[in-house]
Amino acid sequence: MIPSEALPSATTRVGRALARPTAVLLYLLLMALVSTVGCTRKPSAVVPTNVPLVEALDAGDPSVAVDPQSHDVLMSWVAGDSAGYRIWFSRSTDQGENWSTPVAVSPVGEPLRLHPQSSPVLLCDDAGRVGVAYSTSYEVEGRKWPASTLRFVTSTDGGRSWSPAATINDDAALGPGNHGFFGVTRGVNGKLYAAWLDSRPGADSLPEHINEGHDASIHLARSDDFGRTWGKNVGQWSHVCPCCRASVAVDVVGNPFVAFRKHFEGQVRDAVVARVGYVPVRMANDRWVQDGCPHSGPPLLMSLDGTLRMAWFTGAEGHVGVYFRETLAETLDSLGTVVPVLTGEHLPTVHVALAEAGMSGTLIACDADSTGGRGLTLARVEPSGRRLVERFAMPNVQGVDHPHVAVAPGSKLAYVAWTTTNDDRRRIRLARWTVGR
Repeated sequence: MIPSEALPSATTRVGRALARPTAVLLYLLLMALVSTVGCTRKPSAVVPTNVPLVEALDAGDPSVAVDPQSHDVLMSWVAGDSAGYRIWFSRSTDQGENWSTPVAVSPVGEPLRLHPQSSPVLLCDDAGRVGVAYSTSYEVEGRKWPASTLRFVTSTDGGRSWSPAATINDDAALGPGNHGFFGVTRGVNGKLYAAWLDSRPGADSLPEHINEGHDASIHLARSDDFGRTWGKNVGQWSHVCPCCRASVAVDVVGNPFVAFRKHFEGQVRDAVVARVGYVPVRMANDRWVQDGCPHSGPPLLMSLDGTLRMAWFTGAEGHVGVYFRETLAETLDSLGTVVPVLTGEHLPTVHVALAEAGMSGTLIACDADSTGGRGLTLARVEPSGRRLVERFAMPNVQGVDHPHVAVAPGSKLAYVAWTTTNDDRRRIRLARWTVGR
């Protein structure tokens, strides 16, 4: 169940803002000094590295994480062929040069949802536990779209063995429904939070826009035992684009925040961010008119300094591109400066990933370059969130799809994973990013 403190009163919210720890305030002041003193900047360096051994004909949808204690690199991916697909896992103890023998994570014969906006998400915690969230796909007679469930598997031995899959959505006994396009994040003390797109009504129970297609709603759930069991599902917002991934972040007291693409009347599809129990706030007044769901959800993270960091793509006429914002969680109604990351009228629909790199700022990965090709663009925003300090395209990389980026707290090493398609065959790829400052 989502905790009751997820719906704080106005008095509680003010109290929390005033009680923000001194260390966080000092951190914010230090970030401001770093961005204004004019110190020498050191650029990033990115090199390709190895990936786990993949024997299947088709492999894609990688998710990457870094063990916060050992700094081992962890990767999951989907691989298979016409006979079926499974999720696989491997670990590298030497920064991606060598990998453990891949281990199958999902049960034999379970039909996976093969959609990059609903691909598996890998995460780990300080205790060495590893988890993978994923969605399934079941054809149902008479339904236009397949039904799906949201699942979670856990390993307590570093990924060598995995628990039976737990189901996150609590309506499995009520018949087929849609549950996918999800985000999962860690809280404190082993708690996990999931947010996803659901076919059940949202808490606001809004009617459908006439003649504008069917939408989804956002539902949330919490696990108190690192994914082995999940609590009650809580419906939140309606009019959600039905194929754009939702992202979830949580503050230190367990308040969830969710980013998603909302379907406004008039086929306007803009990225929004919301805290549970409140009206969503536009990340920008893009007013992107799009007849269908663009399949590009906005990533969101809660940084160590207590700020929300978000990015999104818009195809709105006159300002097509990827943008970034940073804001204190308490002031969602007055979001900060919009930072252009990658712009151009000839860009395709871009998929974006985020990670925090401490004093080096926020890392951003995009599956497009300035020419409009499917290259890999990497960027870095300064810790204050006000300025882009670095952007470059990784050379000799094409056919990039849905990148994912991860970095260990306190580390200067990040890892970027993506799917590449050549000769109609998908492959997983990985690069090691030595972050500049």
